[in-house]
Amino acid sequence: MKCAACNTENPASAKFCLSCGASLAAPQSAPPPPGAVQEGKSAGLRVTPTAIGIVVLLLISAAGAAYVGLSWYEDSTRPGDTASVDERAIEEKRRKAEQDRLADEQQKAGEAEREKQRQQADAEQAMRLAREKVDEDRKRADTAVRETDESAKRAQAKAREEERARQEARAQQEAKAQQEARAREDAKARDEAKAREQARSKEEARARELARQREAQAREARARQAASSSAARPADTQAYAPAPAPAPAQPAPVPVAQAPVAAAPAQNEPCAGLTGLKREQCTSCNRHGQGIRRQACEDRALDRYCEGKWNRPGQPECVDPRKR
Repeated sequence: MKCAACNTENPASAKFCLSCGASLAAPQSAPPPPGAVQEGKSAGLRVTPTAIGIVVLLLISAAGAAYVGLSWYEDSTRPGDTASVDERAIEEKRRKAEQDRLADEQQKAGEAEREKQRQQADAEQAMRLAREKVDEDRKRADTAVRETDESAKRAQAKAREEERARQEARAQQEAKAQQEARAREDAKARDEAKAREQARSKEEARARELARQREAQAREARARQAASSSAARPADTQAYAPAPAPAPAQPAPVPVAQAPVAAAPAQNEPCAGLTGLKREQCTSCNRHGQGIRRQACEDRALDRYCEGKWNRPGQPECVDPRKR
């Protein structure tokens, strides 16, 4: 704002000039008094109370102006006092203007500080939100990884269970096949033994029949010989007691060829033909049937047999995926 007295530029918020101390408020024109007569129009010669009031006001204004002029004149006759009063007034105005400027600057500085604090608070809040988001993303990623690991572990456990179930089913099938093979072998051995027994019985019956026929033929021959000898002997010799005839020699029994009888097969040993780990597991776990107990027994036999031999060259039976 420019001072009307000295044309000095002043701040917009200043009320007095910083150079001369004059008031920077714009002068306002006083409105015309009510009842005043407008210029260019004739009011006539009527005397109204309004006109009387106007005249009285004019007189009072003139008296006041005269008093002010007189006072100014008296003050002008004392220049030193007037100058000191003016200087004090100007200094007071300048000090007040400086205080106003300082107050404005302090207010602006406070507003700037508050704005800075607000920006810092916004930045801290944004950083806190960013950290929370990063933590949430990390937690979500960790949860996803953990769920993936658990799913993989469950899949591996399921695969192991399925593999064990397949192994148990295969072992059951193999045991059943072995039992059926042993049953077939036992039935075949029994049939062969029965056939040999029947052949031996037939041979013995044929030998007995041949011996009986030879004995009958020998008896008939002895009877014919006795009859012929008694007919040829003289009558006088009949008085003498005849000497007993010697007993005919019995024919030697004819040996009957018999089929060689094979020795009865011994009870089949379940672990015959097995060696190494298979024999250890068979001899230790043969008393258990197929099932979980046999599988646990075979695992213990595996640990016992392969102690100190795991994954060594030349030990193909001791390569266990669980021990790798």
